[in-house]
Amino acid sequence: MDSRMDSAAAASPLYEARGLTKVFTSKSSAIGGKPLVVRAVNDVSFDINNGEVLGLVGESGCGKTTTGRLLLRLLDPTSGSIVYAGRDIARIPNRAMRALRKDMQIIFQDPFSSLNPRMTCLDIIAEPLILHSSLTRAQRREKAYELLRYVGLPKEYAPRFPHEFSGGQRQRIGIARALSVDPKFIVCDEPVSALDVSVQSQVLNLIQKLRHDRSLTLLFIAHGLNVVKYISDRVGVMYLGSLLELADSEEIYLRPLHPYTQSLISAIPDVDDTAGRERQLLRGEIPSPTNMPSGCPFHTRCSRKIGRCADEKPLTREVAPGHSVACHLI
Repeated sequence: MDSRMDSAAAASPLYEARGLTKVFTSKSSAIGGKPLVVRAVNDVSFDINNGEVLGLVGESGCGKTTTGRLLLRLLDPTSGSIVYAGRDIARIPNRAMRALRKDMQIIFQDPFSSLNPRMTCLDIIAEPLILHSSLTRAQRREKAYELLRYVGLPKEYAPRFPHEFSGGQRQRIGIARALSVDPKFIVCDEPVSALDVSVQSQVLNLIQKLRHDRSLTLLFIAHGLNVVKYISDRVGVMYLGSLLELADSEEIYLRPLHPYTQSLISAIPDVDDTAGRERQLLRGEIPSPTNMPSGCPFHTRCSRKIGRCADEKPLTREVAPGHSVACHLI
């Protein structure tokens, strides 16, 4: 474990989420039917320390992206608090929130739909500076050129439009746009999942570089646990809107405690595995978010469940320093 863990552990929290919940309600497709209620994020609590990368993993639809958007106040929470730099931003007015926007940015999952096809590369990167800086047009242009060089693209690409770039190049433009206003916090919403494998490592190395060069705090959302391990200081595991386990990156890979985390870890391909690891396959389908199971959200697919798992939702307990888990078996 490298020194970044020690510095992150000693840092004060930049974000403190407590009891974070987001419920979406939509009309039923049936005539006269009850409204459909989706509890996308369900009573989630965690901290993100200054200068650290918190990884968030889980299957599709588990609430990872919604959690990231709640932290940025792109979505308003149904309940709970979001304390950013000592200030609860969960329900502050939009005018006050706008002043904080430059401190928090996002790198989107899809590098194709996240860029305006009618704008040049230069204009895409410089646009946030129009709203959040007092720079002149010439200064904005110069900063855009500087950011292009920083993300590994030549200055000559500035007048090109998004359709003239590859997926990896588009994602680099998205990263440059996020960096343009010198943020303190960035949500990386599966930034490499839409890229070829050969390009993923380049983008990940770029994110590592900007994290260290600019002392950024990141929430890194991903499906691949191997990717999260590479880039994260701590890892949180989500399932059906609940945070099931949270621990240091090395700890959660060496000693996963929740059955769901153990299944995810065992599914990581390992070409050097000569001991013949036993795969812990997940059985059954993910329950519908409109019809959430009672008790532990994972009990319908858990091979080790006990009687209380179906009736009582487990409390999150810290079982070791920095390692918390929500499971009746622990």
